[in-house]
Amino acid sequence: MNDTAIKNYCIWARNELIAGVEARMRLYGVAEGAEPAGATAVGGRALSPEETEWRDALLRAGAEEGFARLRDRAAYTWFNRIAAVRYMEVNDFLPSRVRMFTRPAADGSWELGSQAADEALDVQIEGADPVRVAELKQAGEDGPLFRYLFLAQCAELSGCLPGVFQPVDACMALLLPANLMDADGVIGRMVGDIPEEDWERNVQVLGWMYQYYNSEVKDAFFASKAKETPDTIGPATQLFTPDWIVRYMVQNSLGRLWMLNNPASPLRDQMEYYIEPDSEHEDFIRIGGPEDISLCDPACGSGHILVYAFELLAKMYLERGYREREIPGLVLSKNLHGMEIDPRAAQIARLALAMCARGMDRRFFGRGVRADIAVLAPVALGEGDVPRGSALAKRKDLLGALAHLDEVGSLLAPGEGDLAAIREAVALAGDGGLFGSSSRERLRRALDTCETLARRHDCVVANPPYMGSSSFGPFMSRWVKKSYPDSKSDLCTCFIERGFNLAKDRGYAAMITMQSWMFLGSYEKLREKILRSHSISSMAHLGTRAFGAIGGEVVSTTVTVFSNAKNDVDGVYFRLVDMGSEEEKSAGILEALADPGCGWFFRRNSGLFTYIPGSPIAYWASKAMARAFGENLPISTAVSVFLGMTTSDNELFVRCWWEVSESLFTKTANSVDQIRKWAPYNKGGDFRRWFGNQQFVVNWENDGFAIRNNKDGNGRIRSTVPTAVTSLKDCITWSKISSGRIALRYFPRGSLFDVAGACCFGQRKNLCLVMGFLNSSVAMAALSFMSPTLNFEGGQVRSLPLRPLSEEDEEKVVSYVEKQIIAAKADWDSFEQSWGFVRHPLG
Repeated sequence: MNDTAIKNYCIWARNELIAGVEARMRLYGVAEGAEPAGATAVGGRALSPEETEWRDALLRAGAEEGFARLRDRAAYTWFNRIAAVRYMEVNDFLPSRVRMFTRPAADGSWELGSQAADEALDVQIEGADPVRVAELKQAGEDGPLFRYLFLAQCAELSGCLPGVFQPVDACMALLLPANLMDADGVIGRMVGDIPEEDWERNVQVLGWMYQYYNSEVKDAFFASKAKETPDTIGPATQLFTPDWIVRYMVQNSLGRLWMLNNPASPLRDQMEYYIEPDSEHEDFIRIGGPEDISLCDPACGSGHILVYAFELLAKMYLERGYREREIPGLVLSKNLHGMEIDPRAAQIARLALAMCARGMDRRFFGRGVRADIAVLAPVALGEGDVPRGSALAKRKDLLGALAHLDEVGSLLAPGEGDLAAIREAVALAGDGGLFGSSSRERLRRALDTCETLARRHDCVVANPPYMGSSSFGPFMSRWVKKSYPDSKSDLCTCFIERGFNLAKDRGYAAMITMQSWMFLGSYEKLREKILRSHSISSMAHLGTRAFGAIGGEVVSTTVTVFSNAKNDVDGVYFRLVDMGSEEEKSAGILEALADPGCGWFFRRNSGLFTYIPGSPIAYWASKAMARAFGENLPISTAVSVFLGMTTSDNELFVRCWWEVSESLFTKTANSVDQIRKWAPYNKGGDFRRWFGNQQFVVNWENDGFAIRNNKDGNGRIRSTVPTAVTSLKDCITWSKISSGRIALRYFPRGSLFDVAGACCFGQRKNLCLVMGFLNSSVAMAALSFMSPTLNFEGGQVRSLPLRPLSEEDEEKVVSYVEKQIIAAKADWDSFEQSWGFVRHPLG
């Protein structure tokens, strides 16, 4: 599939369709300040009675939702219809079996042009008036004829695919742009730019087109640093999942469930990413047959995960001897369930699944079966809707979340008490009395939505939205902090938690998420919860560049299959972070499955992670390394580790030592009252071991009065000055931010230190022992899984295990470190950046 061609086309088509719809809106005066409703002419152009009626409807819609939003809605409506009809005509799925956008060419291929218009007198499209078709054909009006047939085709499809093709009313048809079939028109370029083979039995193309259609909107949202709103959160968080990641997740959740129940199934040979389970120890759900299985994607987007799950389920049904034509209806009605806050994406998901079904059953369009994709729309229940004194009236959090379902979506997890409260309210509302039909309808909609959200499934598989808390809107920010306190920093980590109560006990939750939850301290409670009550069945740790469509070092991800049970089994882990593209990562998994000794395949029991402070998912740590944390005392028992100060204005308070007067520079103060004005300032710096990076000074006149009283515009103190900063003792230090390895170096007494140059204080012997250890490859190996982002925090260094040494070995280490300090100091003093410089070594 030519991704670049599809992306370029979709971005262009969106802007072209918007311009085309705008032109139609101008033509018919659909704008603020235009001729009033009921006008029979616009800009000197007479309107038919039907056009006047349709224009009035558009004016009402524009006044209600805004004319820009009406324009964008119309543009997308036609993009969606055109792409769907194109897919169906290429795959011969249109009911008429006649193509709408192409005609046979002389060489046997297909070229731009409408076969339906060419053969209009013989084409059977439900709802098309043969008399009107004949009139247009006889008049030789190809443009109006194509327009009439295309609208009739859309109307027919809305009848046989409800929920996929919503009826296009006449007023929306008024906004169908002109010249679509020109060679440089929207349809013309779709036919010319996207090769026909990209449409052939490749329903994924519809999802890619939806993502690329929204790509400019998404980029603009994140560039603006704006907070999310119900209008932006859907498009901003859409990310189409690469096919191999979908296969990995579905094969190792749905496929795993099937294989545990059917060990001899031939399906095993059709799942290339499947990992053999430890069936002797793993507890799992027992199923009788494929009809018993329920799989949910709680953030289904355009349905890529559901599409592959459909394929795998269909094979299970065939294995059990079901007739092919009955399988699509069973899969869609019994097995697959999706939830989504973006109605456009949900429509694409329904369409994709309908195309899968039509591929197996040529009569599917007439069977009245629709995919179970729930669009989670807000249900605003006001005081007049909720019976006074009812249990529901007291559940303010539930009512707030229901009113903001287009933001919180499937993260809302209603419990039995919530369901009982809504059912009580529905019963109290009754069929009459004080409550009108609209109140009853809203209460029943709330109940239907919450029952959907409360269902549990055998498998939950998702690529949930990625959005950091800094982008949350006001309601979302408050609600997430209260509802998901252990995972509140990003939507994708909230979905990890949600997956556990969406999945049945002993079921599976498979998700691709940011890797941050594996290591960061802000997710420590989430990790503890996972390791205490659940199991990691497998993980493909992808790192960056897993999504070729977005490229670059954009986001670091991991694919995890969780078991919703505490199993005493070893999980399987693939370390793919050093592989440079999604193709390499995909191939890396296949190679590891064929050769577990490849170097990036690991088996680990998740209980091992609890030995390490903070419980990072450090699967590549050896068992000996992990147990070293439990068997040895931490570094903090030998030295005291402190973070430094933040001046909040280094440009004002910090200089290089050669920029200040030597008479005001105190190099080796024993107490703060000895500091004249400038004192040595340790603020990290480049990679350098043992000694060095002593070029900065800080204004500490009058015990740092200016820094301690550095205030913002509201009078709040901006700086932070921990007490340890002014101890002025000799210490060892490292740069908090590194490009690779940690580097410890010695600082003599008299220095203050910055938050970027954390310090350890203690006896000289202990400082040498700790510095020797921290500059070793063993310490770096431990830090690599405690701080994979290469930000070396004080808490991480403080908790590293320090193995006790014999007195003889201690003396050897101390002697070695002292020699390294002397050598490094001599090297540092050989250059003019050192205040101890005397002469260049080559001078």
